[in-house]
Amino acid sequence: MSTKALLDTITPADVIHGKRMTDKRLRWRLRFLNLLNTPLYQIKPSLMSVTACRIVKLSLEYGFCSESAMGLQVYGLSILNIQKDVEECLKWCQAALCLVESLGAKHVIPRIKTNVYILSFWKEPLQAKFESLKENHSELLMAGDMVVLSMSAYHICRRSQVCGRNLLTAEKECVALLHEMHRLRQMNVFLPMISNHLSILKLMGSNYDSKQQPNKPLFHLLGKKEIDSEDGLLQHALSNQLVGPAQNCYFDRLMLAFWSRNYSAAAQYAEKYSECHQSPRIADLFQTFYRGVSAFRLARLEDDKAREWLDVGNKAISQYQTWVKYSDWNWENKLLLLEAESHACEGELEMAKSKFRASIDSAQRHRFVHEEGLANELLGTFLEENGNLDEAKEHYAYARSCYQKWGAFALADRLLERS
Repeated sequence: MSTKALLDTITPADVIHGKRMTDKRLRWRLRFLNLLNTPLYQIKPSLMSVTACRIVKLSLEYGFCSESAMGLQVYGLSILNIQKDVEECLKWCQAALCLVESLGAKHVIPRIKTNVYILSFWKEPLQAKFESLKENHSELLMAGDMVVLSMSAYHICRRSQVCGRNLLTAEKECVALLHEMHRLRQMNVFLPMISNHLSILKLMGSNYDSKQQPNKPLFHLLGKKEIDSEDGLLQHALSNQLVGPAQNCYFDRLMLAFWSRNYSAAAQYAEKYSECHQSPRIADLFQTFYRGVSAFRLARLEDDKAREWLDVGNKAISQYQTWVKYSDWNWENKLLLLEAESHACEGELEMAKSKFRASIDSAQRHRFVHEEGLANELLGTFLEENGNLDEAKEHYAYARSCYQKWGAFALADRLLERS
């Protein structure tokens, strides 16, 4: 009988208040299976579902313990990855947290909280759990949970960047976490975090390459002289078959290309990101957004591939129509912007203009100042393409103001002449 079929016969309450595992040998067996997940996450995350299912089955037969909670969470993440079932994933991850709290397993609670907080973006505002993530990071440090601590550090940096947090603040927090990871010798997280940090600096307008600024503490933290540039980071990840870090490098390149209006490069990096995909993460939703907008822009620039690009863009709309049901706060403005670009491609000018304005209003209401700027810039481009230069300049000026508030001075400077 499959693990899902077994879990379908019970509720989270049955787990929380059910039989407890007392056999020490079985508990050590579960602990060993959980320990296997650390190398599997780096090498082949898809195999983590095998250990998770085994942990859940043993727990259902012999009782639940704190080790069962970690198996339940990995099971939930596997359901999200394989079946795209957000509700089922969140249900069992939350049940895992309730289980360890009912057991009073204080040493495990921060670890279980980490995934609950990370996954909160599906239903809660991206900004809502940011402080909780930082507080839980401190609890992980106190508990000495180095494995999850590095994952927590990376996610704090990534969420800080994509949620529209001021980039000056985000950059300082990223540097502090990088130095913390260096002190703790958590080298496995360096590549993605340094890539993330580089992308923040480039949005801010800083060319943070060690060849030009050798005294800046960045690449040297890796302790590898051959890695002294953005290309060096990616090549090191690829040559060592580090799929996760390579995927993060591709995401940062995708993001920079997108915000720089280099839509061809953005589409290429989006494809590279997809090729590396092994486990669900918050960046997936932004990759879909960046790829979808880029596709609609390319459909208007490359007539011979227009139908192909429209299919990519429409697929992104379809995915966001599903995701917005979980959280209109996080995903509504992005869906509206994708729809605006779709109408622009179809020549439905009034509908496009209406959607652009709705996206601007939604981003403003939900405090995504960076995407408020993006929607203003794309509306300006749309208006300019349709002969309304004066109104276009107004929206370029609004976009520039938003980018300055975000701290993306490189983007603001790019719009200086156009506004």
